[in-house]
Amino acid sequence: MNKTNKLSQQDWIKAAFDTLSESGVTAVRVETLAKRLGVTKGSFYWHFKSRQALLDEVLEKWRSEQRVMNRVDVIGGSAREKLINLLESVPRTTPRNSSGATELAVRSWARNDELAAATLATVDKQRIDWVKSYFMDMGYEEQVAESRAFLTYGYIMVQGIFSIENMPGILERIHDDVLELLFSK
Repeated sequence: MNKTNKLSQQDWIKAAFDTLSESGVTAVRVETLAKRLGVTKGSFYWHFKSRQALLDEVLEKWRSEQRVMNRVDVIGGSAREKLINLLESVPRTTPRNSSGATELAVRSWARNDELAAATLATVDKQRIDWVKSYFMDMGYEEQVAESRAFLTYGYIMVQGIFSIENMPGILERIHDDVLELLFSK
């Protein structure tokens, strides 16, 4: 069996996802992916009808893989402990990571693509509602819980997009202040 026959649809999706994270959606091209995987373009068309079909699958993979949320839920604990685990799960010492790169790539893609924009809006709402539910479990009124969820989400997103190389330790220094602000009554 040659390499072409061994590749699955998931292999193509992963290669596209990795390329998206590294270089943006415009770099997700059939020929580029085939080179990356060491196969011909024909292998691609065995699994997908078009580049757009692949991009749709990449968006679905991104939408369905909410690893941080899953990890926080698995760890468990009280609503407050889950929120602390959420905030502590965000890398504060690594200014650039693959998760942040993927997030930025999807957000950039969404500026020019309706499906990507709709998917992004769905994921943002899902994430904010998830955080909001924990604040509500802690006894905050709905509007206050929503505001704090939005602030929490914004704080997390900023860590993936700010260039902090010239501000060593800034995120570590403000982390406790952020927790105090978010949990104050």
